[in-house]
Formats: sequence, structure tokens, C-alpha cells
Amino acid sequence: MVLRRWLIVLLLLLPLTAGAQVEEALEQWVEETDDSQAAADLSDLLLQLQAHPVNLNDTLAVAQLPFITPFQFKALRNYILLHGQLMSHKELLFIPGFDSSTVALIEPFTTVAPYSPQKRLRLLDGRHNIVIGIGGTVEQAEGYRNGKYEGDNLHALLCYTYNLHNHVQLRLTADKDPAEAWGKENYYGYHLMLSDLGRLERLIIGRYNLQFGQGLTLWTGLRPFNLLGASPMRFGAGIRPAAAFYEEGYQEGVVARINLGRGFHLSGFGSLVEEEWLTGAHLDYRKGNLIVGLTATYTLLKDSLETRDYVYNQNRFRGQQQLNGGLDVAYQWHHLTLYGEAAIGENGAPAAIGGLWLQADSRNRFGVSCRYYHPQYHNLHAQGYAIGSTQGEQGVTLDAENRLPLNLTLLTSLDLHRFPSLRYATYSPTSGAWLRLQLSRPWGTRVVTSLRYAYRQKERNIPNLDTTLYLGEQNLRQQLQGEVRATLGNWSVTARGIYALYESDHNTPQQGWLASLSARYSHRHLQATAGMAYYNIDGYYARIYLSESNLQYAWSMPALYGQGLRGHLVVRYRFGEHLTLAAKYTLSAQPKEEALGSGDAKTEGPVRQTWMAQLRCSF
Repeated sequence: MVLRRWLIVLLLLLPLTAGAQVEEALEQWVEETDDSQAAADLSDLLLQLQAHPVNLNDTLAVAQLPFITPFQFKALRNYILLHGQLMSHKELLFIPGFDSSTVALIEPFTTVAPYSPQKRLRLLDGRHNIVIGIGGTVEQAEGYRNGKYEGDNLHALLCYTYNLHNHVQLRLTADKDPAEAWGKENYYGYHLMLSDLGRLERLIIGRYNLQFGQGLTLWTGLRPFNLLGASPMRFGAGIRPAAAFYEEGYQEGVVARINLGRGFHLSGFGSLVEEEWLTGAHLDYRKGNLIVGLTATYTLLKDSLETRDYVYNQNRFRGQQQLNGGLDVAYQWHHLTLYGEAAIGENGAPAAIGGLWLQADSRNRFGVSCRYYHPQYHNLHAQGYAIGSTQGEQGVTLDAENRLPLNLTLLTSLDLHRFPSLRYATYSPTSGAWLRLQLSRPWGTRVVTSLRYAYRQKERNIPNLDTTLYLGEQNLRQQLQGEVRATLGNWSVTARGIYALYESDHNTPQQGWLASLSARYSHRHLQATAGMAYYNIDGYYARIYLSESNLQYAWSMPALYGQGLRGHLVVRYRFGEHLTLAAKYTLSAQPKEEALGSGDAKTEGPVRQTWMAQLRCSF
């Protein structure tokens, strides 16, 4: 009844919008995957692109945009060859494969300006970018007071990047987390990348990621998400540098991509990370609207991987080495795209995914995909689209974007899935469903509003039950969110209301709500963002994630529960063309609590404050 009343109230407020904002997509993704570290990877990339937008007329640089497919990239390049360089973003709508949603998505990270490639490369012509940051918490956690934390509570980072017309890139990074001692167990990263040098399309020495096909055979680094209403189809970047401060999932060594001619390209790699060897190759053929790829990998661990003899571990990998292979295909015929990948492990267990995506016109799109991952498909470097993982899962997805009368847009994503084998916390075969809907409508050019509903059903073991029975219970989570964005001159204001409800067969239901308001002011060299959220949430299962404005390499999206306030203030000021100073302050308060957090991370009192300052120098 409570959920129904909220729905009626928000429907009465409709004039709602739509537009797949990256910030909203990240929030949805973290809500469903709890993978905030990987989301930080994408957030850092987008913040970097915002600071240094890609010129769409520089087709070499366009390849680094995470939302551009190979078919769109080829169509853009052909359009420029036939008609000359773009004059504005709106011209993208005349290019096959681009629609209003895609243009709106990439516009904040791109620019349109005359471009002429450099005939000669001189190292002195390169661009340098240095980011120095330091921050911490005002309140001291228990671990600092009892001596269990070896270092202080400061977070410090340094990132230096040298870029020579996208042909040469060097990046050096260093990062110290709170509780770490200076110079001990800190994170250090690096890479040197050469691009577009004759037959050598790309060479990376240092830390990198490998992303091929649909991710069933090889995909490291950022686990991609699918935007609401968009297909889960993946277009891997092939080889790309690892994120500046992503401390897991990367590869380290040498990787190269070579153009063999006649449409064939070969990528070979070798990596050693924490005594794990990974080597292999990817061969792809591209002609017209067809892409075919073949991947083979070999993984060797220093020590044999063993798992405890729990009932849910019966299909887990045990051993010291893995050999995997896969075939991926993507084909575009007019407005229809077909895609898929089939992979197989050393033990003969298969994994496969396939689907289609139909763009009927610029206002209506539809997609469907099916997946089957054998319970004994073992691959330490697979990240195919899945609700759980690329092992022991079957499912089908339906996605659509439809323009309705009254300038309304409806985005729909439905995933039905089942797990025929046992998993952690589910000691019996289970099934589930995940439904997301968004109704939206722009009001002129200044107001954008949206109403989003999410329904997630899954099964887990009944708590506190005799473990020999292995019975499951239904878990249901629903979330309703209404949002209004308004822009007036130099001001941009966002108001949001969220209601979450969690129910299960044997647990007490949990519910909660959040109301937030944020405002951004931009004028010449100054940009300031302030936000405040009030929430009242029964417990962790009804938690609500809050998206905030962030600094580069300092991304956060807190999961809120309990009762309290959270506010943040971000200020950026640009001194001339080369120097930018940015700072962020956050305050979390739960007046009814005597301490926040638990264990060594606990701080005394109902308030916790954090701060971060960054200096960016570009020349």
C-alpha cells in the first residue's frame, strides 16, 4: 500500500524526462552489483574525458570513448571522409547508427572543432597533466587510537600523464590509502602506450586490460554495465591501459595489436600479476559490417588453487592452470545488429551468449539476448554479462526504448534468470527476475524529469535453519525514484525522492526513503556544487545508494541506511589555462547513533567528516 501511494503521488507530478545520464547509470549499476570499485574505474575515465574532451573529428581519439561501438566508429569515419569534418554535435544524427540518446550521452565528453593530424611527432609537442591530491577524515577511527593501523588517516595520490597527439602516452601513478604507512604497501602504477604507428596499431608496456567479444573468454578490468533500455551487447576496447588507481583485475606486462592486412588484426599478450601468469592471443577479422574474433588464453598459477569443502563449492575451480578458447561474432544489417560469443574451458564445459538489437528508428529500439553458462565453466578472466557470474547461470534479457505520445520516453529492461547449481548462500537451484522501468519527458530545454521503478526478486537460504535441509526463501526488493532536473542560466538544480522496500518470507520487512537536493553553479573559471540528503531507512537490505559530485580519482557512492543527513560541497576554480584547484567536503550525521561504523573503522560521535583537495596542472 505504501508503495502504491508513492506511485500515485509521483504520477500526478509527471512531466517526466528521460535521458540516460551516466551518473544515473552508475548509480543503478552499483545498486545491483555492489561493485563500486569497478564503477570508480569508469567514473575516473569520464571525469578525465570531461576535463579533456575528445574532438569528434579526430577519429583516432574517438576510439577511447567507452560508449562508441565499432560500427558507429566506422560510420563516423566514413561520414567524415565523404562529407568532410563535423560542424556540430547535431550532425551526428545524420550518421547511421547514431540516435538522440547516444548523442546526448557522448556530448559532455566530446567537442567538435577543426582537426588536422600532425605530420611529424616531436616529443616537445606533447601535453603534460599532473594531478596531486590529499584528503582524509576529521574524526579519528578506532584503529588509529589502538595502534592497529600502521599509518595515518591521510589519503594521498599523484598522477602524471604525458600525451603526444594520442600516438604516445605515458602515465605514472602513486596512491596511499588511509591507515597505510607512507612508502609501505602503497599502490604504484605505470604504462607506456604507442598507438597508430603503421602496422603497429597499439603497444602497451606496463599495466593494461584486455576486453574482447562479449567477455566470456577474456575480459579484465572494468566490468561493463548496460544502460537502462539498452542492449547488454558489449563492444570490447581490445587492449587499453588500466585505470590510474584500480588496484585489482589489471594485467601487467606487454601487449600489442598488429594490423596484418586484408581485415585481419592480431593481439598478443603476456602478463605476470601476483605470481599469476596469463598469456594468449586474439585474432579478429573485420570487413564491412562483420566482426569475427577468435581468442585463446592460458593461465598458470604459482600454487594450486584449492577451495574449502563446502556444499556450494562443488563446481568451483581447483587446480593450477586453465586453458580457454572462444569465438565471438557481431554483424550489422541495416538497423539490425546480431552478436554472440561461444567459449569452452579445458574440461569441455561451454558458455555462450547471443542476441539481437533492432533500432527501428531514432525513437524506438528493441533487443533480446539469451545466455547459458555451464556450472563447470572455469575461467578466472571471464566477465560476460550476468546477474551473478559467467558460471552456472542461464537467462534471457529484453530491453527497449520507446517514444510515446506527449513526448514521453519509456525505457524497459527485463532479465529472467535461473541458477541450476548451488552457489554461496543458496544451497539449492534458484531463479530470479530483475525489472527496470523509466518514464521520462523533457519540458523545453530547461527542465528534465523522470520516474524510475526497479523490481528485483531472488532466492537465498532461510536464515537460522538446520543447514541439512537447504531450503530457500524469496527475497524481493522494490525501489521507486522520482527526479527533477532544472537548468537556469548558470544554475543547475536536481531534486530527488527515493523509496525502497525489502521483503522476504522469514525476515522482517525493511523500508526506507531518501530526499535529496543538489545545486551546481558555473561561471567562467568557477564551478561549485552543493548537495544535501535526508534519509530514514530501516536496515541494510533496504539501503539506498547516493550519487554525489566527485573529484577525479576520488569517486564515492555511499550506501545509506539508518536515519540521518549527508551533505557535500565541491568547488573547482581554474586559474588561467593551466592550473585548476578543486576541493570536496562531506558530512555524515546520524543523531541517534553514539558512533559511526564498526570495528577498527568506528569513529566516536554521531558525525563523520571527510575532505579532499586536488591540484591539476596541464601544460
